[in-house]
Amino acid sequence: MPHPARADRGPPDRRADTVAAPSPDHLRGRNTIVSLQYLRAVAAIGVVLFHQFQNILPSIQFFQHGVDLFFVISGFIMIALTDGRDIGPRHFYLDRLARIVPPYWAATALTVLLAAGGIFTPSVTDRSAGHLLASLLFIPAWGPGGHVWPTLYLGWTLQYEVFFYLIFGALLMLDSSRRLGVLSVLFGALVMLGAVWPPHTPALTVYTSPLLLEFLAGMLLGRLYGIRLNRMPGGWIAGATAALTAGFLLLVPFHHDLLFGAGAIFIVSAVLALERAGYMPRSRILLELGAASYAIYLFQQIAFDVTGRMIGKAADLSGLPVLATILLHPANVLAAIVLGLLMHRYLEKPLTEQTRIFLNLKPRGASQRMVGSNSAGRL
Repeated sequence: MPHPARADRGPPDRRADTVAAPSPDHLRGRNTIVSLQYLRAVAAIGVVLFHQFQNILPSIQFFQHGVDLFFVISGFIMIALTDGRDIGPRHFYLDRLARIVPPYWAATALTVLLAAGGIFTPSVTDRSAGHLLASLLFIPAWGPGGHVWPTLYLGWTLQYEVFFYLIFGALLMLDSSRRLGVLSVLFGALVMLGAVWPPHTPALTVYTSPLLLEFLAGMLLGRLYGIRLNRMPGGWIAGATAALTAGFLLLVPFHHDLLFGAGAIFIVSAVLALERAGYMPRSRILLELGAASYAIYLFQQIAFDVTGRMIGKAADLSGLPVLATILLHPANVLAAIVLGLLMHRYLEKPLTEQTRIFLNLKPRGASQRMVGSNSAGRL
């Protein structure tokens, strides 16, 4: 999460730090929670693999739920970074805008322009002006097939993320000790509403989804671990993680996808515990992939379509159609990763920094670098 601007900052809230223990020696001097970056890399590449091999390898279906990791991570980051700090809603919203909006708008614009120019036909679910406007504003809208998809269909998960940010940002007016409780009641009530009265509008489909509970789970993990992973004793964390995972499993009969939410909770807590204990070596490749996970996610369909067309032409010219069969899916995966890395370095980062300058936001501080850039991602 980028650094909040000076205007909404005040003296740290020491009450939130009273139970914190000294940071383990192996964590001192680090400026990244590497386990979260690794999970971002795994989740983003998992989604890419799912999109390419879902109709070939049935077992690959599991990778679509790497996206649940993103929601749990988002909850963790939001509460870990705001606990004990006086951050106002205005700069929180501007901060999120600078991080999320420019890359998403760029990916949407590029997709629409390439389709309109006839260069190729990417996955644009609806090209009407009204639907495009709703998509750019993260307003849920029906797409073809009855799906709640924006123009760039991959952005449907951002509708959940943005809703979470809107609610969480408003709660920054409350004391940090009350935010988790209030949001738990609110999201719990919304999910119960959706269970009792199944939603029939795009907005209610998103805003009453059980997936909102994954943000809450991440927030609880953030409260337990803290930004330095030293907030609570390990035994407390293990017990709370087990209880939280069990709670999600009990809800599976009501919503099957919460099974994967339970898995995401366990995985996130497990890798954080490993890092806390000193068993998380640094990998430059995984850190780079984690930092680029948002771009990998957003631009993967463009990579698929361009690579597919190139391989198709190569197969036609060579008279060897088997080339397309053998190379298409592995090449698409590689292209999505490479394009995502390039877009992260040469588009996402410059756009984000220029937006921060335009909005008069400070450079990201050390606490923000601890968790890296919060990347939203979904199927």
